[in-house]
Order: sequence, then C-alpha cells, then structure tokens
Amino acid sequence: MSPSTAATTGLCPRTLAALLAFLIALTLPAGRAAEPELFRFHHEGVLGTSLDLQVRAADAAQAGLVEAAVLGEIERLRKILSTYDPASEASRFQASSGPVRCSPELLDVLGFYDFWNGKSAGACNGHLGELIAAWKAAEKSGAAPNAAALQGIVQRLALPGWKVERAAGTATRMPGGALTLDSIGKGYILSKAAVAVRVKVPAVPGFLLNIGGDIFANGQPVAGTPWSVGVADPKRSADNAPPLTQLRLSDRAVSTSAAYERGFTVGGRRLSHILDPRTGQPAEGVASATVIAPSNATANALATVLCVLKPEEGLALARQTPDVECLIVAADGRQLRSPRFATFEVAPGAVATAPAGTPAAPVAKNTLWPAGFEVALALTLKVPEGGRKVKRPYVAVWVEDAAGKRVRTVTVWGNKRKYLPDLPAWWKLAQEDQQWAQSVTRATRSAGQHRVVWDGLDDQGKSLAPGTYTVFLEANREHGSHAIQSGTIVCGAAPAKGTIPAGSEFDAAEISYGPATP
Repeated sequence: MSPSTAATTGLCPRTLAALLAFLIALTLPAGRAAEPELFRFHHEGVLGTSLDLQVRAADAAQAGLVEAAVLGEIERLRKILSTYDPASEASRFQASSGPVRCSPELLDVLGFYDFWNGKSAGACNGHLGELIAAWKAAEKSGAAPNAAALQGIVQRLALPGWKVERAAGTATRMPGGALTLDSIGKGYILSKAAVAVRVKVPAVPGFLLNIGGDIFANGQPVAGTPWSVGVADPKRSADNAPPLTQLRLSDRAVSTSAAYERGFTVGGRRLSHILDPRTGQPAEGVASATVIAPSNATANALATVLCVLKPEEGLALARQTPDVECLIVAADGRQLRSPRFATFEVAPGAVATAPAGTPAAPVAKNTLWPAGFEVALALTLKVPEGGRKVKRPYVAVWVEDAAGKRVRTVTVWGNKRKYLPDLPAWWKLAQEDQQWAQSVTRATRSAGQHRVVWDGLDDQGKSLAPGTYTVFLEANREHGSHAIQSGTIVCGAAPAKGTIPAGSEFDAAEISYGPATP
C-alpha cells in the first residue's frame, strides 16, 4: 500500500501496520508457525540498579509472561534478602539475638557465604558492615583508618557471622559487623528468577536477563546461535567504549566484578570498593574479574573473590572449581584466562594464542590533541514517577565543530532502529550518514548514571584539530518527553570543563576534557 493509498483510506499508520501484519499472516503456508520474535524490556531501580531483559518468544503475550515471572520472583526474594529494607527477613535476622527460623532462601545465601569463605581462605565475607563503615569514615575525614582499629575489625571478621542449623531450619546471628549479602544475594536472586521463567513459561525459546551487568543467558536468540555478551574493558569502561572481548553464551551465567564503577577517595587517592576481609584494605591487584558459571550465585561469588586474591591465586581457585571459567585482568594489564574461557569467545583462536600480559591492539588516537586527552560526558538520566515501571529513553550524543558541522556521533542508545527518528535533531543529521543508524546503537546497564567518551576523532576516524566544540545531548522516552541541550568545551593544551544544562529527561551533565580515565 503506497503512502497515497494509505492517505485515502482514513486509517492511521498504526492501524495500517496491524492490518498488513494480519494479511501477511494469512499468506503463511498452513500449519507453519510464525518465527519467534525478540522482545526487550527495561526497568530502573531493580535491586538498586537497572534490569534489561531480552526474550525470544512466540508473541508479545508469551514475552510478557517471562517479564512477569522475572519481576515477581525478584520482588519475592528482595523482601527476604535485602539488607536495605528494614522490613526484610535479612534485616530482622540482623537484629536478632538467638536462633531464628529462616526461609530456605536466606539459609541458602548464608550457606553460600560460608562455602566461599572456606574455599577462598577468608577472602569472601558476608558481614563486612563495620569495615565498610570504617572506609566511608576515612573518605569523609581524608585520612586512612587507624591501623590498630582496622586490625581489630579484621580479627572480628575472621569469626563466624552466623551459625546455620539446616536440619532445624534456623540460624543464629553472631556478634560482628552488619550483614552485607549484596554480592551473592543479587546473583542468587538472578538465578532464581531464571528458574522461575523456566518453570512458569517452559515453552519460551530463550531469554537474556541482565541485572546491573550480571547476566544469565537461557536458550538461544536464534536457533543455533548463542547470545552475544560483551565484557567491559576495565581500562576503558565508558558506556560507548568497545568491549574487551565478546562472549557467546547459552544456558550460562556470567558476572564481572571490578573497581572502576565504585570506590573510596581518601587523601586524593581513588581506592576500590572491594575490601579484603583478611587485611581490611581495599583490593588492589586485580582490575576486573569475569566468571562464567552454571549459576549467577556462583559467578558473583567467585568474581568478587578473584578481585581480592592475587591474580595467580584466583586463577588456581577457578581451575579447582567445576564447570567454571574466568578472565582476570590484573592491575598491571595482564590477562589471565582459565583453560576453556577462550572457547566462549568470538575469536577463541586469536585470543587463546596471545601470551598472558600481551598488550591490547593499538587504538586510534587523536595525534593533534595532547597525548591521552579525551572528552568525557557524565550524565544522569532521570527516573520519572513510576520508578522501575518505565522504559529507558532513546539517547543520542554528538559533537559539532565551531562552524556548526556535525563531526562525530559519539553514541546512540535505543532498542529498535525504527524508533531512532524519534530523536529528531540527531536523526536530521544522521540521515546524511545512514551507517550511524545501523551500527552504533548501544544500551547501558547502569541505573541512571552513565559515562561516554569522545576520543577527538571524526566519523571517519581522522584526528580533529584543537578548538572549541559543542556537545549535544538528546533524549526521547516513550510516554515521556523529548529533551535536547548542548554545552561547549575548549579542547586545547590544558584540561577544561563545561556543562550541558538539565533537560526534562536528564540532569545537568558535566563535560570534561583532559587525560583519559578508566
């Protein structure tokens, strides 16, 4: 049906689309089932982070059942395991003083911590509250915690935080720091949510569940093709940075633990938020650890432990753990892989033959700017009323030169290419270069907080000269609003800062020009 024909029917485009879909369905051979479709869901504020769910389903109704199963199980377990909700079972257990009858789920998580505490010789601990508080206080005062005080905390951490009586279904809270069940707890919840889908929607071909970067890949998005999952590079962790490697996963969990997202700043020095219970100090030897395992409870636990242990010790522990593979990026840049990790990578041959410590392939740099300089944009997307029951907005970030010419599309986020024109200002420019609409769409996993970088190259990869540039930020949300703002930044011989004013879909965003940071 041509546009002119559509205009004469009096039907709206959405009605026409539905009619066309119906007519196409009528032309399918009898008995032939329609191919499963890929559906995407996004929710903010789930377990303190973002949830992204991709479902390969027969139709929207089946995909909706998967979403409902995931959210229902997460909420059920949050009420049990959250240490931030004073009404949760974990919080009530924290405040108890004698044997308490506990749910099987809380006993499971406490048992996981006991198991990994023993297997890691104390590198895993579920009651780090006192130690965390000491480092938060250090951040406020600007001075490291007192050595004697830290030693006392470490001694208390070496004692059990609880005693579990499985036969009786009870646990007894021992004196010590506040419970910190977040790491294994989130992985456990994710694993149970995946099981809930399998039980409630057994016919679904596959789904990819991502909660804040912890992922479970079930089935396959296309018959014979596993799910594709990138591994963030700890040295280039911006949302639009290329991944360190790409994985192909089916019926596997993958989790990454690293220090580049959170941490403590004490005396001008940035320190990891991952603390070593054996020393009381922030972990320093590992930049990131990625673990592939049958469940996220195992993947989360081991990924955290690998960031605490020395790289070689962590690799040895992973080798001793059945059905587990890992990639450890040491603080000095070395990459240590367990024997079969490369079999999950897109190009296992090339990766596997690279010796440990081999530097990454060179990345294009702007030879006209000071060495190592880049432009970074830190932005916060607003969460409208309704909390997690909202969809992530489509977002575009691009750069124009002093003459008003678009020189670089930095990043575009959105689930469906057909909706990219809903970013009208960017789309008007992008139509001049359709390749952007096809190749740079990218989503993030953080809750609201995002960071993208620009390396000073144009769309063709050529170096741009020093000067004043304008960075544009545009966002458009379904059932939300459209917002576009811009700010200038002087890219010269010295670091500089700028600001993009707040819009209806984002807070004021800081632009910084200077030496690259992870």
